[in-house]
Amino acid sequence: MANEPELTLRKALPTDAQATLKLLKILKTESTTFEDTSDDVDPATESEQIKQISNSNQQLLLLAILDGNPVGLVTILPTSANGTGEIGVAVLKQHWQKGIGRELMLSGLDWAALDSSYEIISLTVQARNQRAVKLYQDIGFQTTQKLRVTTSAGEVVAAYEMQLAVK
Repeated sequence: MANEPELTLRKALPTDAQATLKLLKILKTESTTFEDTSDDVDPATESEQIKQISNSNQQLLLLAILDGNPVGLVTILPTSANGTGEIGVAVLKQHWQKGIGRELMLSGLDWAALDSSYEIISLTVQARNQRAVKLYQDIGFQTTQKLRVTTSAGEVVAAYEMQLAVK
């Protein structure tokens, strides 16, 4: 449709700090799977962190922008395992099931394959989040471990650690 807003995926810019913090604050209220420490970060600090991330081949922060506002993000951060990065995706609830999470995931994996030093990308997903589990399986992630995690609400739930080789 001609009137539908266009979705843009791009690396976060230092000037996105305020909008990114606002997005993180909302995401934290919409999901028990999303961990966030943005309450402890001011816009100037966030701007500096975004600048450092954008100059790294070990960290990624991509935003999904709709109508000029961020509606989702994907991050890739180093893990303690050499050559492995951890990916995380979050989308505002009002934009779920529109393909935004899939696009963010695929864009993050493209970056990992082409521009990062990672050979493997990992993630942890709650077993009860069947839509996400299916998405990750469809993309090619394999379950490497079953575990139990504590949600941001303090609930202990079953989860899967999944991995995908990107190189």
